[in-house]
Amino acid sequence: MPEEKPQSSAPDFNIIEQNILKYWNDNHIFEKSLEQTKDKPPYIFYDGPPFATGLPHYGSILPSVIKDTIPRYKTMHDNYVRRRWGWDCHGLPIENIVEQQLKISGKKQIEDLGVDKFNQACRSNVLRFAEEWGKTISRVARWVDFDNSYKTMDTSYMESVWWGLKHIWDKELIYEDRKVLLYCSRCETPISNFEVAMDNSYRDITEESIYVKFKMLKGQRIINDLTNDKSYALAWTTTPWTLPGNTSLNVGPDISYVMIEVDGGERYILAKERLSIIDGSYELIAEFPARALEGLEYEPLYPGVIPNGRKGTSADGKTIIGDEKRAHRFYLGDFVTIDDGTGIVHNAAMYGEEDYQLAKDKNLPRLDMLDHKGKYMDVSNNPEHLRGVFFKDADKIVIKDLQTAGLMYKTQSYTHSYPHCYRCGTPLFYNALPAWFINIQKIKPELLKNNESVNWYPEHLKNGRFKQGIENAPDWNISRNRFWATPLPFWKCENKECKNVVCVGSIKELQDKSTNFNDVYQGVSIEQLDLHRPYIDNVKVKCEKCGGQMSRVPEVVDCWVESGSMPFAELHYPFENQELFKQRFPSDFVVEYIPQTRAWFYVMHVVCTILFGQAPFKNVVTTGTILAEDGSKMSKSKNNYPDPNLVIAKYGADALRFYLLTSPVVIGEDLNFSEKGVQETGRKVNMILYNVWSFLRLYTKDKFSAASPTSENILDKWIVSRLAQVHKQVTTYMDVYDTVRAGKTITAFIDELSTWYLRRSRDRIKNADDGAKAALATLAFTLIELCKMLAPYTPYLAEFIYRDLTDQESIHLTSWTREIPGDDEAVRQKMGFVKELVETGLSLRKEANMKVRQPLAEVEYHIKNKDYSLDSEFEKLLADELNVKLISNRQGFVAKGGWAYKETPNFKLELNLELSDELKAEGLARELERQVQDLRKKSGLKVGELVDLYYNTQDANLEQALLKLLDRKKTFVSQISKSLEIEVDFEAQGEVNGSAVWLGVIKI
Repeated sequence: MPEEKPQSSAPDFNIIEQNILKYWNDNHIFEKSLEQTKDKPPYIFYDGPPFATGLPHYGSILPSVIKDTIPRYKTMHDNYVRRRWGWDCHGLPIENIVEQQLKISGKKQIEDLGVDKFNQACRSNVLRFAEEWGKTISRVARWVDFDNSYKTMDTSYMESVWWGLKHIWDKELIYEDRKVLLYCSRCETPISNFEVAMDNSYRDITEESIYVKFKMLKGQRIINDLTNDKSYALAWTTTPWTLPGNTSLNVGPDISYVMIEVDGGERYILAKERLSIIDGSYELIAEFPARALEGLEYEPLYPGVIPNGRKGTSADGKTIIGDEKRAHRFYLGDFVTIDDGTGIVHNAAMYGEEDYQLAKDKNLPRLDMLDHKGKYMDVSNNPEHLRGVFFKDADKIVIKDLQTAGLMYKTQSYTHSYPHCYRCGTPLFYNALPAWFINIQKIKPELLKNNESVNWYPEHLKNGRFKQGIENAPDWNISRNRFWATPLPFWKCENKECKNVVCVGSIKELQDKSTNFNDVYQGVSIEQLDLHRPYIDNVKVKCEKCGGQMSRVPEVVDCWVESGSMPFAELHYPFENQELFKQRFPSDFVVEYIPQTRAWFYVMHVVCTILFGQAPFKNVVTTGTILAEDGSKMSKSKNNYPDPNLVIAKYGADALRFYLLTSPVVIGEDLNFSEKGVQETGRKVNMILYNVWSFLRLYTKDKFSAASPTSENILDKWIVSRLAQVHKQVTTYMDVYDTVRAGKTITAFIDELSTWYLRRSRDRIKNADDGAKAALATLAFTLIELCKMLAPYTPYLAEFIYRDLTDQESIHLTSWTREIPGDDEAVRQKMGFVKELVETGLSLRKEANMKVRQPLAEVEYHIKNKDYSLDSEFEKLLADELNVKLISNRQGFVAKGGWAYKETPNFKLELNLELSDELKAEGLARELERQVQDLRKKSGLKVGELVDLYYNTQDANLEQALLKLLDRKKTFVSQISKSLEIEVDFEAQGEVNGSAVWLGVIKI
């Protein structure tokens, strides 16, 4: 462990913090804090588990800092705060890493390799960066049980997830259906909407959007007389690749439509409100309501792709769902708008949520075009030249087809937000897929009701983002077509006529129902049981309905089901820890970044509402997102942000913690991370506080108790009163998780402590008279109580100063002070007036170009509030700060020559700027005194070291001032002598009021 630098040099906070960290570990301070509060009221904290597939970054450090700050604060309030780390272990993040390592891609290659080998590789990669996480978490001073972490891949955790699903199943809230879902063709699995939104996977891309001409069939009702051989309906789409699967055109029921004729004789149907998209001049032929178009037919863009026959089987043997006769017609759709496009929407039944629902309602043909890889299948319902083409690559081909067929009206570049896979970055597409769902619609009223009991920070999320997310939530797709995850505990009867499905809620239940469990897991104990694929796939269950054999469905559980089960699954509830779970549900506090309102917070809310009838949390803190300094997303490849480890090494973890905790990011706003911001925070908080402590230690090595000091000095009374006030404010803010206002309150107080109290008390302390002892005791008391307030924010520096000033083992084993005595509003109010008067007087000096070191004869003031008259002690402070000889409190002011005057809403102040010869000489002496002090400082002289001072100047007034300078208590000068040539230890040349002066000192 590196040595700490001596106090006289600049502090190395990195070394100080490392030594404190070693002290904590060697003396088990965290464990002692838990032990001494174990019988105290519990404060329940849930920790959302991260993946260990990458190194910690600012986005993971931020919640960790908050997850440490609040539990420290609550522990100081004599609560028992259990803190257990957890790991997310399943899902696409690990699978994608393993595929890259094994140089394979896609489900088929995984299956060729062997699911057992693939999942074993996943298991070995889950905690690849756990050690680095441990180092970073420890270094940022987060106290958490890291070694005894829970893992979502543990059999105990997975069994609890099964139990939760069984109870949701028993409530008849789980069903299997085919729905349109976002699908990743690279990962070959559906992706949840909230999963994509949470990770900001929507990217702005510019593509060719197209206006397509759908040719109308002649001889139809209503508009028969309006159509000719060149009559078309215009539709707009941003996904040309879906056009071969077009099944209908949809029009808005309340939208007015028109037919126009353009040069060349072509006639177009579109919404009246969208005529602005037409290029050139046109003639209005007719206007009609949407219902006039309902049921009308048009020619398919790709004739013969969807067979025009009865329900049955297509040429390739694929079963056709729906009635082909109903295809290629107009249908009303409530989702059609006139915000963009033409007011006519092209419908590709299998590749849009609204498209699919309308196709089901109208019994339109529903045929897949794409395979699991996102490529056009080799089937008759696909054009031959598109078969085997990736869907995004097909856009240009389709556009060319339409141009060749004369069915393209125009193309237009279009920038829009498009979803991509949050793990592999592949463009997603909406696809009608079979999957398992939790019926959210049935429980929405209860979800909304339970949200009312939750306190959200920021508050607007409660009835804003979170409530709206619930109101608009679709049913939850809980299945994934993947491998490394908790297997879905659903067994289906292999007899298709039986259609029996059972859900298994425990290992014991599966043992009881299974016909071959012991064969599959021969010789394996329950503790060592591996519920993952492929082993669980081999377990068969006897069908209670038909007596046949049941097999597990191939899908696995969406890893967000595991995350939502965390409150009970980490405890292996209900199989053990039943009482502990009751004590720990619901949680008092959770925190994550704001997209988790649509993810972890949401899924926990859903799972716990269904299982336990209430919200899983009482207080939710949401943070914003940390961005690079230029506002862009932090990126390792772009190298657009400083390495967190280097920032900590340079400024200390405390500075980083305080910077984050007092930034807008804590209240849900985004933060452009700035290293300069961390540096500035370290200067304003850590450095100033360290310097105050260092000054104290120059004059006393005593240890201090927590007892409040007794002093009659007005500065001592004021600082204790401010301390009491700040303590109340910080407690109030921290009680409602407002670390920003609490931290800024502390920062302002540290500044006052240094720039007002300590600066005004320096002479008193240096003089070592009777007042010095009271000042030192007051300063020590203030530092001790301030460190307690800082302990949740800057645990290292608070510990360092507290342990130095007291004989206590650790500040983190102390309780939060209930109330600091000495709260005196009148003292604070009067001191406030003094500071305002000083500020005003100094501004008058500045306007007159009169330096503060130049003494003045007199100042007159009057405070308008008669309840607050300044006592003599306050007046002395005012006189000292303004450097005046005489101070007067006068109500009537008369304008006087040579005086500067200013009036504010609170007071009047008048300053005599006339200088006598004596005042001028004293001003010179003060200026020379500053020069001497600067020389001493540059020479490295310590406080109290005596010197002989030598000078040389041609200015008689300056020489006279120097001879009057001898003030041992301020300059520690033994004697002053004029010398033309003498060898000194240190020297300096300067200028005072335009006159040159040489100064030199010799140590005594």
